[in-house]
Amino acid sequence: MQSTVLILQGGGALGAYQAGVYQHLSEQHTEVDWVIGTSIGAINAALIAGNPPHTRVAQIKAFWDSLTPSQPDPLTAWWLSLPPLANLAHSMNTMGILMKGVHGFFKPRLGASADINAKVPLNEMGFYDTSALKFTLEKYVDFAYLNRGAMRLSICAVDIDSGQSVVFDSKKQVILAEHIMASGALPPGFPPIQIDDKAYWDGGVYSNSPLSVFLAEVRQKDALCFMVDLWDPTEIRPTSIAEGLARYKSIQYASRSKELLENYQQIANLQKAIRLLADKIPSAERQQETTQMLLALGCDHTVNVVNLIMKASKQDHYFKDIDFSRETITARWQDGIHDCKRALQHKAWLVPLPPHAGLVIHELPQE
Repeated sequence: MQSTVLILQGGGALGAYQAGVYQHLSEQHTEVDWVIGTSIGAINAALIAGNPPHTRVAQIKAFWDSLTPSQPDPLTAWWLSLPPLANLAHSMNTMGILMKGVHGFFKPRLGASADINAKVPLNEMGFYDTSALKFTLEKYVDFAYLNRGAMRLSICAVDIDSGQSVVFDSKKQVILAEHIMASGALPPGFPPIQIDDKAYWDGGVYSNSPLSVFLAEVRQKDALCFMVDLWDPTEIRPTSIAEGLARYKSIQYASRSKELLENYQQIANLQKAIRLLADKIPSAERQQETTQMLLALGCDHTVNVVNLIMKASKQDHYFKDIDFSRETITARWQDGIHDCKRALQHKAWLVPLPPHAGLVIHELPQE
């Protein structure tokens, strides 16, 4: 039986694209068995796994609507309508978020930047206070439903003491709002989250793509995976310092997920080849202990990975991941719907594959 998996990368406000992708998957009755996320991807993942199907999309939308002002102030709205001033308007909006925060998510911690060498409690080790996020998550995520296990949820964080990646998995433990917050506690803006005697930072500190969580178990059965990335590592060459900063950030947070995926593709194809070659080994030799050990490395399953990557827009800037303006969030959401619609129309994973294909990567063709 084939498993359907959704992998959601980190990227702050860019996560509206993932919400659009899931909305279309849901509308087309593509049932997801397992959702994996980091940072904003973990929040989206919790919203998906933590709501029953009939209210899921509505709750995701309500969460995102709660973070965005219903409309920009009149001056910003006027500037946004004039192309020469649009970039300035986006910059002003970003500055407003940096100074005021986002309602229900984070707010500035007064005096936090006065002396960054001052000793502070763990929950104050950031420029912003994220305590409001706990109440927001508990409002839009039904944790009782999530922990009943209708859909598996895995989210990534980093153990501050060991520096190692940690996976919180609903298959193995009870998931609380604090686990989701830990996955999105990106320093130095957000403070670490303490759970029991451990302290955690954003999973993106270690790797912004939670792909490895999926690959660790992928040999067990056939799978169709939708990997939704928010940072495009192949954008055009920058022509200004501002564009250079934005490009640098995209490369940094893309987390080499394509390279990791292609490396695993080679391994998966070799595993499939081992299984095919096993049938050509004489029965007597196949029973030898060494041969048995080698054949155990083989795998007969096939994984199809549909990689959706949010493309950059002309208005993108270094702080695009904190641009929670209503018009930008709406545009990214619609882009997610559009790209997912194209992916489901092509259904490239239904094309017959050669027998040695263990993992196949599908990317959207250029429009």
